[in-house]
Amino acid sequence: MDVCGNGGNQVKTSAIVASSFLVLGNVLGVGVLALPIASGLGGFIPAILGIFAIWLVMLFSAWLIAYRMEASAHHDMPSFYNRELGTIGKWLAIICNLIILYGVLVAYVSGVTTMVAGLFPKVASYKFVVMIVYFLIGSALIAFGLKTLRKGILIVISIIWISFFIMVFSALSQFHAHLLTYTDWRYLPVCMPLAVSAFHFHNIIPTVSKSLNFNKLATCKAILLGVALGLIINAVWIILVLGSIPETGVGVDTIVYANAHSLTANVPLSHLLKSEIFTTFGLIFGIFAITSSFMTNGAGLWGFVDDMLCRYFKINDRYLVTTITFLPVIVIALIYPNIFISALSIVGGIGEAILFGVLPAIIIINISKSAQKYKAMLKCVGVYMLVLSVLVVLYVAYQKVMYFANLL
Repeated sequence: MDVCGNGGNQVKTSAIVASSFLVLGNVLGVGVLALPIASGLGGFIPAILGIFAIWLVMLFSAWLIAYRMEASAHHDMPSFYNRELGTIGKWLAIICNLIILYGVLVAYVSGVTTMVAGLFPKVASYKFVVMIVYFLIGSALIAFGLKTLRKGILIVISIIWISFFIMVFSALSQFHAHLLTYTDWRYLPVCMPLAVSAFHFHNIIPTVSKSLNFNKLATCKAILLGVALGLIINAVWIILVLGSIPETGVGVDTIVYANAHSLTANVPLSHLLKSEIFTTFGLIFGIFAITSSFMTNGAGLWGFVDDMLCRYFKINDRYLVTTITFLPVIVIALIYPNIFISALSIVGGIGEAILFGVLPAIIIINISKSAQKYKAMLKCVGVYMLVLSVLVVLYVAYQKVMYFANLL
């Protein structure tokens, strides 16, 4: 069966399905480790509703980018928003990119450290050593192992998927459905910034589009299939985690404790299950998911900094680029070692919410003003995205301002 798209390009259904797995591979990643803990504060029902609301925003923005993106070998968000919204859009995209890239690298270094320390208590006293060693290994892999990662990306993705599903099935024995009845609507907003981060895959849209011969309809179908599968898998994982870990109680293996100490979801589950299979494959999933993301985002930040220095300051110095790229990451991680969930909240709730929520919403509203068809629908979609994204940004900004105000 073929799909006929713009310009008469024909794309087989099998190609759409294959491309959708590129999207799914990005969705099934680091967010899996953080989303259940953050969403668990409000309980299952608020979490699912909040995540679905954000999922729609990320889907609509991805469709917009896929339809408005130019068919070219080079594509980046600042150029896209410069074309759509002018200079202000470009510089907002640059600032958001920096927040996202620095934020996720800090989160990854912190996440691995807290995960290893949480799974192996004897290592906890050497937390900063673990952090520095992982940072140095990750940085070295970016410098010397990125080509190897790209060549073996299918193997890495396969390991992540296999370990994830083994982790899920080995955790079923701890599931208690009555834990899903807990509800506290006050914490509904907590899950939303993490959901934005979990469903961020937009950087691979050019790759998906190119693999489908720049057929816009086929690209949108691949995006829908990929993020729909990602939503289902994340929902199953959240059901399992929230149905296994109590909200509060005696001891450290609760949702509230895990959130307060920025633990990844597999740590309290490992303590409760006491299963070597779950612990092993949870660790494999975490290390591979975080390290592959650390390498690709670290290389992306290095290239971004290099491009900014060359373009705007006429500086071409690899040592300076490396210092600006990586030094802030390890400094922030050492100062705030338990920043994993908080960093992802800033990334999703400010950087990604603006880049893939607020700015696309403005573009859609602008399009609706001159649209011949679906004018009202486009306006409603744009307003929905704008209102929800702005609320997420304001919520996260308020939380962080209050946090630092209390430190003073």
